[in-house]
Order: sequence, then structure tokens, then C-alpha cells
Amino acid sequence: MVRTRFYLTRSRVTRALGVQPRFMPMDPILLTTIAALPVGMISFEVFRASRSSRRNRKERCGKCGGPLYAPNVAAGPSLIEGHLVCEPCASKGRRAVTRSLIAAVSITGSTVLALAAVAIWAPSELGSHPWLPALATALTYPPIFVGAVAWMKRTNRHAAQRLGLQPQPALSTSSDSSQAHAPRRRDTSSARTPNER
Repeated sequence: MVRTRFYLTRSRVTRALGVQPRFMPMDPILLTTIAALPVGMISFEVFRASRSSRRNRKERCGKCGGPLYAPNVAAGPSLIEGHLVCEPCASKGRRAVTRSLIAAVSITGSTVLALAAVAIWAPSELGSHPWLPALATALTYPPIFVGAVAWMKRTNRHAAQRLGLQPQPALSTSSDSSQAHAPRRRDTSSARTPNER
């Protein structure tokens, strides 16, 4: 009885709006959000990348705009998403990437588990192929996240080649701390004229 009353109420509302009872239009705010969100995110990323490039050309940190060699820090600048950043910003960026990857794995896992639970206990809610959403999620989410990580690594490699830096392995094979050394600062003495030396 409750279902019938709800359908009758919905049917009256849709007829009053001039819409067929079986077809509910998608909310315009939702459509605007779906269209505007990716455009806004891409625009912000393009703006951030151009600002980082502009700051790097001035030999400043691409993230905070401060000096590349932060005071009281032993390590030099790092490459993050193809831009040079100071060590404090690089450590924050590494932590953010780690948190993002953990969140991506959590989102993917919880989505697949929720869809699998619905496919087991209420398969009629997911249509004639109840396992398709869970399978599609498990097959599409991981390549998106792996692709993002591969893109970041590729931009860092290209930036390192552009800057003439030697590629460093992600994981060091040696645990000997005597081999670790801080990066050297640029030698500006060669840029001086002979009269200044």
C-alpha cells in the first residue's frame, strides 16, 4: 500500500510538471555539476602547472614560491609532477601521494565490496547482469590510478632529462648511509666575469 501511494504521488507530481509518469528528468543542478566539475579541475591543474613552470624559471619552488634550497634543510629540490619543489614541499607532496593512493585503494575496494554485496543479496536492483557493475569497477578503477602514477613518473623523467639531472632509482639497493650525500648547490662562480674573480 505504501508503494502504491508513493507511485501515485510521484505520478501526480510528474503530470503537474508536464512530464510523462515513467520518465523523471535529471536535475539540472546535477547535470551542471557533472559537466562543470571536470572542467574546473582541469582548469585548476593547468593554472597550477603554468604557475609552477613560471616559478621554476625564476629558480623558485614550484609549489610555495620560496627558494629551491630551503634554509636549514640538508636535501635539495625534488621533482614532483615534473616541477622542481623545495624539500619541505616535496615531503608534503610525497605524503599526499601516499594518502591519495591509500584512499584510491580504499574507494575501489569498498565500491567493489558494496556492489558485490548488492549482487549477492539483491541482484534485481542491478538489472539482468548483477555482477557487471562490480566487475566493471574492479577492471576500470585500478588502471585509472595506475595511469596517474605512470603519468607522474613520466613527467618527472622528462623534467629530469630537460634539466640534465641523472635519473635516480625509486628504491635504493644500498642501505649504507655513508654513500648518501646531499645534492650540491649550483656553482655560480663560473658565471662571473674574469674581472669579478
